[in-house]
Amino acid sequence: MKLSIVAALAALTALQSPSARDVADRLHTYLLAYEPKLSELIADEQMDQHDVPEREGRPGADAFVNRTLRSEVAFVALPGGAGWLGFRRVMKVGSEAISDLSGSLSDVLPAGPHSDYAKARIMLADSARFNLGAPRTTNLPNLPLELLHPRHARRFTVSIAGKERVRGKNSTKLVFVESVAPTIIQGVDGGDMRSIVTAWVETTNGRLWRADVVTRDTREHAAAFDAVVSVDFREHEALGLLVPTAMREKFFSGLERRAWGTARYSNYRRFQTSARIVP
Repeated sequence: MKLSIVAALAALTALQSPSARDVADRLHTYLLAYEPKLSELIADEQMDQHDVPEREGRPGADAFVNRTLRSEVAFVALPGGAGWLGFRRVMKVGSEAISDLSGSLSDVLPAGPHSDYAKARIMLADSARFNLGAPRTTNLPNLPLELLHPRHARRFTVSIAGKERVRGKNSTKLVFVESVAPTIIQGVDGGDMRSIVTAWVETTNGRLWRADVVTRDTREHAAAFDAVVSVDFREHEALGLLVPTAMREKFFSGLERRAWGTARYSNYRRFQTSARIVP
């Protein structure tokens, strides 16, 4: 009798526990509703980057490099479901102000589908030159949002890696492995960069609280290096939604180098079609 009760309880628990596909479907539903809400926002970013020798004591005055970037950022869903784009405009490097002729993001992206995305892309590419390490434009919090979007679902296999409490919420730890080529992220020379995304998803409603993106060039001649972008989300009470609050990055800067960055996001405010920004 006891054994049958235990078996029945185990079967009931299995029925009550959602599958990886169930939780992924909830995440996809959440992201579809979340996309236009986050696309209305702009934020301030402070990013601290560090590039140091793998081994201490290496000679050279430029062996240790630290840099602080102060920027404004926006995370925009393109019209027609064409994808998420992250935009960054670097305004200060250390104590030096950066002058440009592009204007602010609020001038370039004020009006939804009528915004000048081409100009914003140029701004993003120009801002990338201030990054330490390898050239890249993927170090923005929209990266996991793009990879996890349902339009890419067929590219990834998904599995459950456990259950965790995140910011007091019961979450399911999902692992998405990219299994289709060509990959979404491409190297500077056009090579495939396979992504593995770990997502901490609130089990009942699909809200995304944290995501880690690990990307690697899997070609034989490529350096065995995992580029990592990790993003934390927090509830913004005034806006009534989760927003990126922090990002951590590990990036390539050489075989004998160790390089990483941390970013914080603050002062979220909304766009308006009149090109004004409302706090």
